Amino acid sequence: MKFDEVIRARSGTGGERKGDTLGDGARGDDLRMVLAIVKTLNRSLDPDEVLELVLKSGIRVAKAERGFLLLANSEGNLQCVMARDAAGKSLKQHELTLSQSVAEDAFRNGESICVEHAQSDDRFDQRQSIVSLGLETILCSPLAVRDERIGVIYVDSRHIQPVNKNEIVDLFEIFAGQAAIAIKNSQLYDKLHKAFEDLQVANEKLMKFERIASKGEAAAEISHELNNLVGIILLQIEMLNKFFRKYSPEECESKLRQILQSATRIRAFASGLVETSALKTRKQIGDLNETVSSIVRYVRPLSKYQRSVLFTTLDKRIPQFGFDPVQIQQVILNFLNNAVEAYSQATIEIQTAYLVDTGEAQVIVKDNGPGLVEEVRNKLFVERVTTKPEGHGYGLPICKKIIENHGGHISVRSIPTQETVFTITLRTA
Repeated sequence: MKFDEVIRARSGTGGERKGDTLGDGARGDDLRMVLAIVKTLNRSLDPDEVLELVLKSGIRVAKAERGFLLLANSEGNLQCVMARDAAGKSLKQHELTLSQSVAEDAFRNGESICVEHAQSDDRFDQRQSIVSLGLETILCSPLAVRDERIGVIYVDSRHIQPVNKNEIVDLFEIFAGQAAIAIKNSQLYDKLHKAFEDLQVANEKLMKFERIASKGEAAAEISHELNNLVGIILLQIEMLNKFFRKYSPEECESKLRQILQSATRIRAFASGLVETSALKTRKQIGDLNETVSSIVRYVRPLSKYQRSVLFTTLDKRIPQFGFDPVQIQQVILNFLNNAVEAYSQATIEIQTAYLVDTGEAQVIVKDNGPGLVEEVRNKLFVERVTTKPEGHGYGLPICKKIIENHGGHISVRSIPTQETVFTITLRTA
């Protein structure tokens, strides 16, 4: 049912009148206001702009004093992403308080909550937040797209609102339903836009690498770096493709299929560069701890790592010394990818250490995944040995070559079903 049909049905007109079928009086005016708001929302796909419009409009529809938008994070927990007053101004830090219990109830149960005379409502006698905030009127509706709840919109006032409770809840639910669709569409558009940007970067690198390859200078670092980049792109786009197949128009599916095909061609090209290539190390004086921190900051937001836990333990005694930061990050990224591909909920510690006696620095990557049996562990650094169905076996041999070119060494120890630990050791002088 289309949106205008929904509000006509709720207005009781049934769409039988010609022209304006939303009815007369205050009810008709309210529905026309919501329809105008929805038309405005549908003109934008910018996530920040959509959130701003949704919250501002929600406060207006409910005739409230304040409003909050809480969206579910990757773990399904509500997080406040925006808070405004009736004038559209951001709430100050000391004003960022709301009845979290009401928001959680609406989100978990999937039903709107409207409270009048909150201070004397027996249902909330245990809710200290309502008492301490002096709230009298609260209205909170879940934001849901089909069967998926993405958050709640919450508005409140410190005085009794002179409105018909049933009508305002009905109107607010109509608005919340359309607001949820607008927010979800903007999120999908943002992900698609970022996927296109990633693909553009990959294509630019591909053209650069093809020029290098044409001169006979192709390097294994090119192939592996490109494979890692394209692997991330493929992961994001496959997720988007799955979602769009369920909810989105055919043209979006067609566009995503084209991206998948392009990224797959890039991966095929990159894999073919390794066999005749040679690694070149470009050392520069740098901070090993910052190099480690930087790659962790890069991978944390990626969907591939959303179910895993990454943390660092850094030894501040490590002096600055000469190494190739891009190649070292490439090695660490390989370890991280292997860990989450073996166990998506892995806990991964990236540790640095300084060996004072030998003047060496270490990077230690430890995960609690399935581990490696001895037969596989002994062959890990042999070219074309892989434990992954779609693996090409180049990753760890390249990592070994990179570290050896730095004058260092790499080792692995593992306990099957418990953990795997990779250790990189580099000379600092």
